[in-house]
Amino acid sequence: MVQDQHIRKPGFNERYYICRCTEGYSSNFSITAKYSKPITKELLSNALHSLIKKNSWLIQNFFKIDNECGSVTNGKNYEVRILESVQFSDVVEFQEIDSFNEEIASEVNRRTFAMNTNLPLWRIIVFQQKSDEQLVCVYVDHSHYDGLAAVQFHKDLTRELSSTAKDVQFIEDIFQYTRDFDYLPKTIIQEAETVTDLFIPSYFQIIRHYLEKYLPSFLVKLTNWITRFVTPKSKSTPNLGIQPVFHTQKPTEKNLESKFKFLTFNPEQVAEITKFCRSQGITLTSYFDVLFLKTLQETVFQAVDPNKQFSTSSLVAINGRRYYSEDIKNFRYGTMVCGDEIILPCLAKQNITSSMVSFHKQMMDNIRSKASFKAIGMYNYRNNWEYFKSRLGKIGGRFSLTISNLGKIENSNTEYQLEKVYFLSNTGVVYNFILNMVTTPNNELTVVVGYLPEFDEYKLYDSKVMPIFFDQLEANLLQYWKPQKLPNCRLPLRR
Repeated sequence: MVQDQHIRKPGFNERYYICRCTEGYSSNFSITAKYSKPITKELLSNALHSLIKKNSWLIQNFFKIDNECGSVTNGKNYEVRILESVQFSDVVEFQEIDSFNEEIASEVNRRTFAMNTNLPLWRIIVFQQKSDEQLVCVYVDHSHYDGLAAVQFHKDLTRELSSTAKDVQFIEDIFQYTRDFDYLPKTIIQEAETVTDLFIPSYFQIIRHYLEKYLPSFLVKLTNWITRFVTPKSKSTPNLGIQPVFHTQKPTEKNLESKFKFLTFNPEQVAEITKFCRSQGITLTSYFDVLFLKTLQETVFQAVDPNKQFSTSSLVAINGRRYYSEDIKNFRYGTMVCGDEIILPCLAKQNITSSMVSFHKQMMDNIRSKASFKAIGMYNYRNNWEYFKSRLGKIGGRFSLTISNLGKIENSNTEYQLEKVYFLSNTGVVYNFILNMVTTPNNELTVVVGYLPEFDEYKLYDSKVMPIFFDQLEANLLQYWKPQKLPNCRLPLRR
């Protein structure tokens, strides 16, 4: 039986993810990597056993302590516990596939996690391709891991693999609470939101929350108007009455299906794009986000509604570890990210480079203010079950795009190195499109685009729009930095 020192209450951000998981609003996200050497179940089981002994975060789950609905308690009737045991066969599978492609990615995306069960919130799939190449997929639940934490999982795992003897015997019981008790911390690791001051909201945010909750609706509208009035506006701030944020006419529904497309940029291409970005004082994130939105407006938006000019909303993933000293930076697991929202006008009549610069400035201003992290702190004051339920059945409300750039990964050892990396996440009920980026140690950039399946149904000039979009996106990304005029990608003729 698990002792009291290895049990705690969940944090407010963890309760948000408990809702997402238990109510089926999202599935998982994953980091799939090709290692420089193949692994066996003998090596992997011993490496996991060793890794777990060093990091008890990998052997936790959430458990419900009564029969109350989560919507009534707002998830406060859960607790975090270290597990009693973990079996290799429960968390690892070896699967033979033709090749790791977008269809396999969609299959991985459908996998979900269960809470209130004696299993951790991660799984591993070792994909064995017909070419004899092997890829290792680590998929996780967001309640305990963000993108960088999943990358850290790979780095820690490959380090353990490199230090594991090659003649070891297979271990089925990779963790047993009583057997491995001496390796556990004296108390369970605390949640990320309480080890920093990152998520503490301002007094204004708290006061506004209660005003909106208890005041009549006309006063709520007044406070919202005042907030909009005092919020600084840039030249790029759109008039949403004229250019509404992009949306389709399909109501939001609870559907975990996502489609994917892989794009790969070799080190030479990455170097040229990076050189252009530095010359403009921007990052790859700004470059890719704005060109992605530009391409959407030229293709997908035209297919959805050719008579309307849409603004766009981008949610940019920001790593909260950046603000702190080494002790917090080394808190590699947990969830320490937020999303910064940046709204841009229709780019049809905008200078694209200027839009990139504006996007970058807004992103950096948001990073400096930590405003989006403080907004997450307001999760402590709202009912997440009611919040997600209120999104269903409505038109709009999704972000046009969320972009997450994990940056360049460094290898943790010289024997098991990361040669290819794919970062996948789920559209859920929040996003229309996803743009996930990660750069390998050899400077190859892999982009994984996720999107709602409904966009496969739209046509532009009698042709399906998504193939057109991806052709033009790749052309825009590879050609924009060049001094000559950007060539037009081939589009179907209007009939």
